[in-house]
Amino acid sequence: MASPSPAPARGLLAENVLLFHWSDDLVAHRLRQVREYVLAQSRHLHREDFIVVHPRDLHLLFEAYDRFFFEGLCGNALEGQSLSFRLSSRMTKTGGKTTRFTSRTGAVSYEISVAVNMLFDSFEEDSRSVTVCGIECTNRFAGLQRIFEHELVHLIEMLCWGESDCSAARFQGITARHFRHTAHTHNLITRREQAAEAGIRVGSMVSFAFEGRTYKGRVNRVTKRVTVLVEDAAGQLFSDGKRYRVFYVPIGSLRLADPA
Repeated sequence: MASPSPAPARGLLAENVLLFHWSDDLVAHRLRQVREYVLAQSRHLHREDFIVVHPRDLHLLFEAYDRFFFEGLCGNALEGQSLSFRLSSRMTKTGGKTTRFTSRTGAVSYEISVAVNMLFDSFEEDSRSVTVCGIECTNRFAGLQRIFEHELVHLIEMLCWGESDCSAARFQGITARHFRHTAHTHNLITRREQAAEAGIRVGSMVSFAFEGRTYKGRVNRVTKRVTVLVEDAAGQLFSDGKRYRVFYVPIGSLRLADPA
């Protein structure tokens, strides 16, 4: 049985993205237009290596890409369904995420979220080089653009075909033609990498200050914060038969400690 055809607005968007073909110069020009539009309209992004970002800035990116790359077809293809934007401080591996929600009443909505911590942890003066979607990014705004482009194509595929897979040929063809992406991954600096650079790994003995006291414990996990287990007779019983208090400590607040 043949799959159902997209609704008219979504059919137009599907046709547009599959037949899209611009020169490298035109793509570069439109990407500059996106950057200039967002920086001019934003109340928070005052330079490319911004220090503050707001969910409204993601909405501005959507407006700009829809205007300069898709002739307004993305907005039309939503057909009144809600699209929201979120800055996530909990994502520690993926640069972004696009989600489709269906309520109990059958109402469909979409959300694009961006991992804000990784953007701010990258692009420091002494940081290593960063590539996103196969493109070297020299500042936070460039990194944000590449992440948003990737998530926008997820949204387009969901709207037009009901599903999206960034490892599939269709997705990679769309991102390559529109944005010259050569990969579907990033190498933004993660909290785990930051910890490793400081010599802090799972099993490391570390010390930290809390409420006027210095504690010493062992690293159990590295995510947004580092989970440190400190031996305490009144603490939680763990599988090794010992009791520990559990602390969640920012990487910058930890110091390596002698095992003894």
